[in-house]
Amino acid sequence: MTGTGTRDNPAPATPDALPRTCYWFTDPDGALCLSPGCMARIQDPDAQCLCDTLTARLDRLTEKLRDLEERHRYANVWWHALSSVVRDHPDGRTILTETRTRTGR
Repeated sequence: MTGTGTRDNPAPATPDALPRTCYWFTDPDGALCLSPGCMARIQDPDAQCLCDTLTARLDRLTEKLRDLEERHRYANVWWHALSSVVRDHPDGRTILTETRTRTGR
């Protein structure tokens, strides 16, 4: 498969349109050049590019966001349950006052 920035289909080398990964380009004299973006390509131009793709980055960040949202939902449920227990406790007002004192509020 060939695409923009490959040896068979080099990317145009303009300052406004440079890919963030390894890419092949032709210089103004027409010579084929590699701009390596990963250590694998720095050491061997024919090696497989190991640069992260935008899709892989998006997938990782989406998964991290889902994890953080799930943790937030759990913490929110826990907080509301704890607040309810403290509010219903006979010493609830004293507990809240002490908590505010310890947290500086």
